[in-house]
Amino acid sequence: YLGQQVGLWLFEGFTTRTSRAHNYAVVLYGLHLAELACQRYDIAADDFARNSLFEKWERFWALATLESHGGRLARGHEDSMRGVRGASRAWFEGSKPLRLDYTLISRQTELGSLGAYLSSLRTYGLVVPGTLRTSPAAKAIIDAFWDEPDQNQAINQYEAYALYALDPQRETIERKHGRITLATLGQKSRLSSLMERGRHVQQDRLWRALFLNARDGTTLPLAHQLIAAQRDSVFDSVELLKGMLKGRWGPLDPPVRDLVQTAMAFGRFAQLILDRFARAYGSIHTSDWIADFERTAAVAFPTEEMTEVRVACQNVLRAPAAARFRKLVFHGSPMMQLAVELLAADSSTSLDRLLVFHRAVQQSRRGGGSWIRRQDDKLILQVTNYTGHRSDAAFPNFKLWVVRSLLRDLGRFA
Repeated sequence: YLGQQVGLWLFEGFTTRTSRAHNYAVVLYGLHLAELACQRYDIAADDFARNSLFEKWERFWALATLESHGGRLARGHEDSMRGVRGASRAWFEGSKPLRLDYTLISRQTELGSLGAYLSSLRTYGLVVPGTLRTSPAAKAIIDAFWDEPDQNQAINQYEAYALYALDPQRETIERKHGRITLATLGQKSRLSSLMERGRHVQQDRLWRALFLNARDGTTLPLAHQLIAAQRDSVFDSVELLKGMLKGRWGPLDPPVRDLVQTAMAFGRFAQLILDRFARAYGSIHTSDWIADFERTAAVAFPTEEMTEVRVACQNVLRAPAAARFRKLVFHGSPMMQLAVELLAADSSTSLDRLLVFHRAVQQSRRGGGSWIRRQDDKLILQVTNYTGHRSDAAFPNFKLWVVRSLLRDLGRFA
């Protein structure tokens, strides 16, 4: 949660799920189609109907993408969409119609593309706040969804095919409608289509909508930093933030620099604290789920490493935007209190304070208790299936990979 909040300070309009540029257009076009379908099929144009019609569009579009790949679309493929496994189960080889009423993804409203991209689309003013209606700012992106309007006379036929699929009475869809095949629709609209088809004008529209029009004062300058870093083949989050702070890719305005510095300080602190928790958990786990407190404290917080802990605490407490943590609804103030307590703590006190923080986080997240219970001089595992202790703690990404993915889709890494 805290890492996501820092990522939000850096890139206000994006989330950890908004990683593909063309998916913005897919969602906008689907909402546009829902409006048209309400008119075509005499449906009351409320948000319930729009959502239901959008979900049908998403299932249709997923089948078209699969059809364009002959049904072979593994997770991790550049055209793999949200719900690819559900779509793959529904698709079959041949020429017979495909069902449209399959389950794309459980809780599609929340976990599908609409749930993933809606808040971002509203932030950018492409969807009217509080509604499922596209705004005038989205019109050019929608009009050019399939192709540039002045370059392809078949656009109306593509839209007619999609509208045909959205008929509420229709449970299956033929693989050809008029002269247009389902595979053609998939090839025109799959997630890689912006780059694959050299759609530079549409890329520029989305670049303007998502970066040039960003209002937070950080998204655009940090995007320019990532573009420059790409040319130097720098991808690691730590190296990216270090390079930005050193001015390797040009100077940052003071407010942006302050946030980058805060992200670096928090990232180091978070990584270190998670590592110490993993050490404690791992030590108890290998001791058959019960271990001596003092011995575990020495493993988690060795005396010779306490200087590193204190430096990390000092840096996060002194970070330029540190006050923002205390204003967060969850976890921010307890985290800052933990940093204060660790400044002068020995190994035993450090572990004790970390477990108090952990218990507070668990209670606020799930209303549950700590994974590790202290009983006199012993520590006992309450949750025994955690596996994160088996690998090194990762430095938070702060949505840097999301933005890099968007920039790649938009052709900014040429």
